[in-house]
Amino acid sequence: MALRRFLSGLALVLALSVSAPAIAHEDHDKQAAARVQAAAPAGAVPEWGMMAMPDMAQDMDHGAMMADESPRPMPQRLYRWFGAMHPAAVHFPIALFLVAALLEIAALTLRRPVLTQGTRVIIALAAISSIVAVALGWFAMGLPGKDDATHAYHRWLGTSIALLGLLCWWAKEHWVRRPGRGREMIYIGLLTLTAAAVMVNGLLGGMLTHGMRHLMF
Repeated sequence: MALRRFLSGLALVLALSVSAPAIAHEDHDKQAAARVQAAAPAGAVPEWGMMAMPDMAQDMDHGAMMADESPRPMPQRLYRWFGAMHPAAVHFPIALFLVAALLEIAALTLRRPVLTQGTRVIIALAAISSIVAVALGWFAMGLPGKDDATHAYHRWLGTSIALLGLLCWWAKEHWVRRPGRGREMIYIGLLTLTAAAVMVNGLLGGMLTHGMRHLMF
């Protein structure tokens, strides 16, 4: 009986002797990290993350910024919910416009008009989905007035893409119904401009969602 008590006490002492240095080491690490963070100059780049910028909160996803806010009335919650759908909806017009542009380029390069037969439907879907994506984007960003440069460029370039998409749709239908070299060039020019604007605005959206340094190599 005495031997059992002795062994139990010895095991307890060993457990405390092992855990105490670990706890002390964790406290030391936390204190060291706090001292490094306090001593680091503003805007310094830590080894484990991204550069802290004054407007970093604005560069995060809009849904993440509002996730920890207090409960809101139903209209405001619905407004926020529509805005949260923008990152998902925006992928449709991006993909559709780029696919249509690639098919038109391939048809012109390879001299195979058959490749453009499906672009009529693709352009129509791209134009409609771009309007939906832009509307949801306005829900996500709210009314203009307090935008920084990146938000302002993304907002107005996205709105312009919706208008360009409608013009592409109109030009495609106009060319299909009344074929002609001039109508074809107008359509190709509008589609090229739209595809370029889509790629630029996609990069701006990535900056707002993932931070300014998300494409650093």
